[in-house]
Amino acid sequence: MTLFERDREKFQEGREEGREEGREEAKKEAAKALLDLLDDETIASRIGLALEEVKALRKE
Repeated sequence: MTLFERDREKFQEGREEGREEGREEAKKEAAKALLDLLDDETIASRIGLALEEVKALRKE
């Protein structure tokens, strides 16, 4: 594997990590928007976050 190929692979891995972080942040923002409308269990199941994460968001 050439240096260019390794750098490209690292770049792509970093890009995917950034996308995943963006997806998680979007889930948290959606959950925050629902805190005054739904209970924690419903938010967690509908948004795809762990119940503990939703509870932590409610405490913020």
